[in-house]
Amino acid sequence: MRNRMAIHQLLKRIWQHKLFYLFMLPGIIWFLLFSYVPLYGIQVAFRDYTFVGGFSGSPWAGFKYFQQFFAYYQSGDIIRNTVIISLMKLLIGFPMPIILALLLNEVRMLKFKKTVQTLSYLPYFVSWIVVVTLMQRLLTPYGGPVNDLLVSFGAESIQFLNNPTWFYQMIVGSDIWKNIGWNSIIFMAAIAGIDQQLYEAAKIDGAGRYRQMWHISLPGIRTVAIILFILAVGNLMSAGYEQLLLLSGPATASMGSVLDVHAINSGIREGRLSYAAAVGLFQSIIGLILVLTVNRIAKKVSDVSLF
Repeated sequence: MRNRMAIHQLLKRIWQHKLFYLFMLPGIIWFLLFSYVPLYGIQVAFRDYTFVGGFSGSPWAGFKYFQQFFAYYQSGDIIRNTVIISLMKLLIGFPMPIILALLLNEVRMLKFKKTVQTLSYLPYFVSWIVVVTLMQRLLTPYGGPVNDLLVSFGAESIQFLNNPTWFYQMIVGSDIWKNIGWNSIIFMAAIAGIDQQLYEAAKIDGAGRYRQMWHISLPGIRTVAIILFILAVGNLMSAGYEQLLLLSGPATASMGSVLDVHAINSGIREGRLSYAAAVGLFQSIIGLILVLTVNRIAKKVSDVSLF
């Protein structure tokens, strides 16, 4: 009886707010089709999958492909490379959109502010192929403008690309350049939502722009920053496929071999679909564990969490 009453009340509330649920419907359908229905394909990692046999006709293989990956002589290097590159992107790249948003918030010339915002957003919409091609043209030691400028100041030309010394700098730097503007949008929105009376009160108390930024702007976006950081930690085992595939050369192949590249190469180039699915599932499981762990820590430390 109680269950019927609860269901009836739930349906009544849904009907009362039917327009809101109607707006949610496209998003719910998207997640169902592209996030939950594909979960059925996880079984590929546990089968000797073939196109002929399909899901039902391919025999079960258990943890065979997981064992193959961990027995692979380069698996340790692949995991280490993935963690190193992802950590560098997280620790260096994550604060950059926050800094950009805080700086743009302090700009009073509206025209200049919009110009900087537009220029910082544009790289996000450019594919990695175009970005890497642009980097090759700019950074080449054979007539590239960057090296020509270095030589004009009396320095020696530098081989930036396909150079182990500069590999991590190129990876992290290009990732920040491409994503900083787009990632700053949500922080700009969070700053815009801060009560302006707080800034007025701070001015009356004699606080300058720096103190207003430190004591009002930063605390105002704290919740948003923590939530985005938790989500970013979930991608720690995903260093990025296109960027590393395009920027890795013969001299840096050992440094650029990450889980994403290994899974794609195994699945598409070598046709080892079950093995590639096992590697991808391993990434997802570790990402889920990291999100749950960091979310729990954030909830205890700051009372901010995803759930």
